[in-house]
Amino acid sequence: MIIAKPLVILCLMITRRHLKELRNLGKKKAREEQGRFLIEGLRMAEEAADSDFEVQEVLFTQAFVESAQGKSLLAKFQKKGPVFTAISERDLEPISETVTAQGIVAVVSNRSYDLEVILQPGKRSLIVGLDAVADPGNLGSMIRSCDWFGVNGMVLGQDSVELCNPKVLRSTMGGLFHLPIIEGVNLPSIISRMKTSGYTIYVADAAGEAYAEDVQYADRAFVIMGNEAHGVSPSLKHSADVRVAVRRYGLAESLNVGVACGVLLSAIRTVSAGGGRQGVHP
Repeated sequence: MIIAKPLVILCLMITRRHLKELRNLGKKKAREEQGRFLIEGLRMAEEAADSDFEVQEVLFTQAFVESAQGKSLLAKFQKKGPVFTAISERDLEPISETVTAQGIVAVVSNRSYDLEVILQPGKRSLIVGLDAVADPGNLGSMIRSCDWFGVNGMVLGQDSVELCNPKVLRSTMGGLFHLPIIEGVNLPSIISRMKTSGYTIYVADAAGEAYAEDVQYADRAFVIMGNEAHGVSPSLKHSADVRVAVRRYGLAESLNVGVACGVLLSAIRTVSAGGGRQGVHP
């Protein structure tokens, strides 16, 4: 008979000073200066525990550690070696962005990637670039869509919303931990490098010359989505090999960029073997 060992966690107690430091991570400036960000809730914490991101600290309530899910997750975190900190529901509230953080938050280190990691020389590859996408919900949903459709990496233009914005993080549903994403890229400056690396450049454009489902996509494809109000910048449109439109059937004046991204990625995966991972069933 095998008897499960009880979960034993040595943890610190939260201090006022430490609470203030954690609250500061709700500000972009602090996140950038410290190179770390907060995640909250069971789903995001599970994704972080299973990822190769560095988790600096895990904070949890007494109710969380006493639950079956809590014990299981904290045991998984023990293998990553973070600092464990006990926190009350009352102290958790000011550092949580949601109504309930489900009794757990974690401090995660930023992770940076080199463009060469995403380019994957000689392989089929599908990369998505975002040109000044400003809305956190849109960015989060596009990361989630890219994760769903097996995109190999994402490149965020200089004027795009911050990747570690709390609203972005929540909207990704853990997608942030599944694919490499590079921030603050001057998109026009990398186009020639992309082409030299064998990529065909596709720009999403409502006035594009081809509909998404009618294009035969290259094995190495770089797809650029644009700003919510202005679309893709003229310089990037000029650099495109193909400008791709989503076919309209109704009377709507425009399509949300997050929705358009999902539609376009679905078309790429359906029409061609446009790169990356094979489809998987749940």
